[in-house]
Amino acid sequence: MPSGKTHDKITWLTALPMAWIGWMISHELSVTALLAGCFLFAGLMFSGDLDTKSVQYKRWGWFRWIWIPYRKLVPHRSPFSHGPVLGVLTRLLYLSVWVALLFATLTRVALALDQAQLAEQGFGIAKQTAVFFQNPVYVGVGFIGLWLGGFSHTLADEIVSMLKRLRRKSRRRPAKKHKKKHK
Repeated sequence: MPSGKTHDKITWLTALPMAWIGWMISHELSVTALLAGCFLFAGLMFSGDLDTKSVQYKRWGWFRWIWIPYRKLVPHRSPFSHGPVLGVLTRLLYLSVWVALLFATLTRVALALDQAQLAEQGFGIAKQTAVFFQNPVYVGVGFIGLWLGGFSHTLADEIVSMLKRLRRKSRRRPAKKHKKKHK
């Protein structure tokens, strides 16, 4: 498999063409930024290697602990981690559960501390986020960016695996012996 540094290089080298494609299709800065941002996030922080102690896992810093159950539940290179569609969906669903738990906990703490104003601010942020997710273009572009970023990781893994298999096959083949012609 390519190293974490190689995956990072692939992500950085393909982010600009991804943004250009987003611009050529939409001619909207917000759509272009969302596509490129989600692509970068998926490649650098949200790849299929979150099921191992990878560079992406370590980038979560203090929050990396949220990925420990994921690492225990999802086998490495399974369809749920590296699958072209299931991989991204699994990670999105998993992270969404943590975000919902965090939001619910912070709201309960704010209400318990009689900080109604703080709780209202949290609800305001949630409303703004909900408005964002009600726009099907943004949801679709965000998912496409996440999918492409994750898929570029999986594709790099598959290409390297294929090349290694081909190299091993070529080493196993015995060299053809040339028969000498007798006169």
